[in-house]
Amino acid sequence: MNPLLATTLLIFVAGVLVALPLLPALIELHLKQDAQPLAVIQQHAGEIRYFSDGFRTYIASLLKPLQECVARGNTARGTMPGNEQYLLLGTNSARLVSGSGKASACQLVVAAGVDVIFPKGITFAKEIYSAGKFTGGEKSVFRAVLGEKDIQLGQGSTVVRWAHAVGAFRAEQDCDLYGRISSDREIHLKSGCAFQRLNAPRIALGREGVDSEVLPDIAPSSPPVGRRLFDEDLEILPGEIVYANIVSRGKLHVGRGARLLGSVKSHKHMVLDAGVRVEGALVSASTIRIGPDCMISGPVIAEHEMYIEKGTSCGSFRAPTTVSAPTIQIAEGATVFGTLWARTEGQVVSPA
Repeated sequence: MNPLLATTLLIFVAGVLVALPLLPALIELHLKQDAQPLAVIQQHAGEIRYFSDGFRTYIASLLKPLQECVARGNTARGTMPGNEQYLLLGTNSARLVSGSGKASACQLVVAAGVDVIFPKGITFAKEIYSAGKFTGGEKSVFRAVLGEKDIQLGQGSTVVRWAHAVGAFRAEQDCDLYGRISSDREIHLKSGCAFQRLNAPRIALGREGVDSEVLPDIAPSSPPVGRRLFDEDLEILPGEIVYANIVSRGKLHVGRGARLLGSVKSHKHMVLDAGVRVEGALVSASTIRIGPDCMISGPVIAEHEMYIEKGTSCGSFRAPTTVSAPTIQIAEGATVFGTLWARTEGQVVSPA
């Protein structure tokens, strides 16, 4: 074979082999047939109430028998599809789930049609539905709870997967709240409670939340103008007013009573002294420490740790926000409106 022809053929074959993987992309670039948005599977959409909504649908067939139990003032047992056994409480007979002995477990799906108070020290292996006010005993373990009214957990209780209250959700000291905890009204956690993901119009730590709008009606004299970039550590003086979005590639220290009328980002540790007000977001690629009595309007995000002191509020009723970090310590007396998400663990602590 002619050497020139052989070389040309080899180059041609190599070129075809290189181009073949790119052929689908080149065709799509020309025809643009795959421009539709991707479908989002609801199970993975991140909706905090996904599991509680699914459980409400699951027990829909029990609601009519439950109402009959309430009317008669009795209880009933049965089996659901999938061989799940259930207990219907038409009266406050929560002692029926406790069995005997100091340490007891309930293996039934429980649905209560009235206000119910459970004894302490029970482990519930299945979900609980409560049409009335739900009160859990101390040192109990709950797989999941759906309450159409208020949910109250006793001291030292544990929620393993999720809990949702149409009313208020309250937990006494030293509760462990894994997974998703949500309320359509308010979440109130006392000191020593551990949490992961909380969502409610108002999340009050260590105390009852206030009834009025937390953020005062103070409007900036003008909107933030542009962005200010600092390559080194930055200190904002006490009482200073900054009319710009700020980015610091070093540490950031905001003095007492300063007002930042834009968003703030730092690549290293960020500290806010007492009484600071931020109109936008706080973002740190490291850690954030927010002093007492601060007011943050926008999201608060840290890539590592976050500490929030007493009297600080994040977001508002009219503009809920997100506070998120892998590890969060938030002191009694702080308030968050919207979502408080500790991706590893959060803790309600006593004020420093």
